[in-house]
Amino acid sequence: MNEPGQSENQDYFVTNLSDIELKHQAIKGGAVSLIAKGLALIIQFISVVVLARLLSPDDFGIYTMATVFTSIFFVFQDVGLTDATIQAPSLNHETLSTLFWINSGIGLIIAIIVCALGPVAVLFFKKSELKLILLASSTAFIFWGLSVQHLALLKRKLQFTEASIISVTSYFLGTLASIIGAMMGMGYWSLVIRDIVSALFVFILTWIFCKWRPGLPRQSSEVNKLVKFGLNSVGFYIVNYFSNYMDKAIIGKKFGSEPLGFYSRAYYIAVTPSSFMSQSLFHVAVSTLSKLREDKKKFQAYYHNALSLISFVGMPFSAFIIILNKELVYILLGKKWAPTAGLFAILGISAGLYIIYQTNGWLHVSLGRSDRWFKWGILSAVVLVSGFLIGMLISIKAIAWAYTISIVILTIPSILYAGKPISIPFSLLAKAISKNTLAAIISGLVFWQIKYHFLDTISLIPRVIISFAIFAIIYLLILALFHRGIKPIYEYFLQIKSGLLGK
Repeated sequence: MNEPGQSENQDYFVTNLSDIELKHQAIKGGAVSLIAKGLALIIQFISVVVLARLLSPDDFGIYTMATVFTSIFFVFQDVGLTDATIQAPSLNHETLSTLFWINSGIGLIIAIIVCALGPVAVLFFKKSELKLILLASSTAFIFWGLSVQHLALLKRKLQFTEASIISVTSYFLGTLASIIGAMMGMGYWSLVIRDIVSALFVFILTWIFCKWRPGLPRQSSEVNKLVKFGLNSVGFYIVNYFSNYMDKAIIGKKFGSEPLGFYSRAYYIAVTPSSFMSQSLFHVAVSTLSKLREDKKKFQAYYHNALSLISFVGMPFSAFIIILNKELVYILLGKKWAPTAGLFAILGISAGLYIIYQTNGWLHVSLGRSDRWFKWGILSAVVLVSGFLIGMLISIKAIAWAYTISIVILTIPSILYAGKPISIPFSLLAKAISKNTLAAIISGLVFWQIKYHFLDTISLIPRVIISFAIFAIIYLLILALFHRGIKPIYEYFLQIKSGLLGK
């Protein structure tokens, strides 16, 4: 007798697709995920604009101090089993049920640990408010633990429309709750509420869209194999967490909550668009590449095309935000956040490269080499943290420079190392990003002169709108000149259109 949810949901475990079907699903998944992340990004920036005017730098600083203790568990909570489920060559109901109960149990354990860390956070940062913040934040991990495998199953089946609806809706409702809380004078609690409400609705919506229901857990060699893969992935996430949050911990400890508030907002508006783009494509790319790993040429061709599209958007994004750092900070945060502008410009240098850097994870996970990913995470953490410790002796700006320089140094080696098992050469990387990068740099230099001589006297919002139009035109013209035509640009938009229309 079958367990509930087994016989009626076997289609969740069938992944046989023809090359044409796989290409169609990959393009559609990428387009849907980018649109969803674009919507979430719009929601996020609206919340940045609103909350920056309702809350103080100290509110953001206190919240960021709490995230130093909670964020590690957000990357640890699935024990890498999301990646394991997505890339697994085969999967069945019993195995997935066992993974579900593992994730649910870990979510509960993490919630208890976060509660226990409250006094530690108070002792470290000398802020008594952190104890209750961590207590409340712990509930989010229970909801996430119950959602992990359902989301992974949707992504494994390339059902990114459903996954995107869950992501955008839950984030919108969490943001709405946060803004309402801030308007009611709740201060930093409005930021805490956002995380809890978002996690709650992720849980509710995943169980609505994914009809699979878990059975009883069973031990098997396949479960052991996936857990081993997951532990290597989570090893990377842990060291990556420490490297990415060490700068905030150092600034909060040495310089206090208000300077940390300025730095955290600069980091947020510089890195978030890049992070959103890389996150939106991660599971689409891993799902697709894992099905192509037995065909080296197809694998390399997909990765080359994806890298080219990413650099097409990411590199000019960096150039634009560097030049308009003050204007963007004033519009998004307000003039009281003026000290953020210089930090924003420094961090913006690495914004485009950061998207490219993140693709090394696509390669490691899709090739089933989470062990190599973990090793790379240790190396990159050493580089980043060493830079932060040196920067700490100088200033907050030096810490921002340490982050940017580290990303510049690490990007190309990270991809060559990740691609070694499938022989991805330097020439593929250079061909994919060189023209877009050079066009962005030249466009930035040309536009900087135009802005300095003709646009700086225009009022703020019209200046940004006009600047964007002029910069985009310059960039596309230079890129067309490099390619001796508009074919690559046309193909980029054609791929997006194909994904949207499902052709």
